[in-house]
Amino acid sequence: MTKMYLLMKKIHRFLVLIIIPLGLFMAGTGTLLKFPAFGAKYLSFLDLGQIRYLHNQISVYFTAVLLLMMISGVWMYIYIWLQGRRKNRPPQDKNP
Repeated sequence: MTKMYLLMKKIHRFLVLIIIPLGLFMAGTGTLLKFPAFGAKYLSFLDLGQIRYLHNQISVYFTAVLLLMMISGVWMYIYIWLQGRRKNRPPQDKNP
C-alpha cells in the first residue's frame, strides 16, 4: 500500500505540472471570451471564433488531467487518514 501511495504522489506531482499551463491557457482564453473588447483593442490579430475553438478543445484535456489529479489526491488523503487511524488505535488484549 505504501508503494501505491508513493506512485500516486509522483503521478499527482506530474499532473500538477501539466495542469498549470492548461489552467493558464484556459484562463487566458476564457478572459478573452468574457471581455472581447480587450482582445479587440490589444490583440487585434486574434479571431474570437478561433479563441472559442481552442478554449473548447483544451477544456477536454484540462478536465481529464484535473480528474486524474483528483483521483490521485483522494487516494493520498485516504491513505494518510488510514495510517493515522492505525497509530491512534488503542492496544488490543490478545487474550480473550
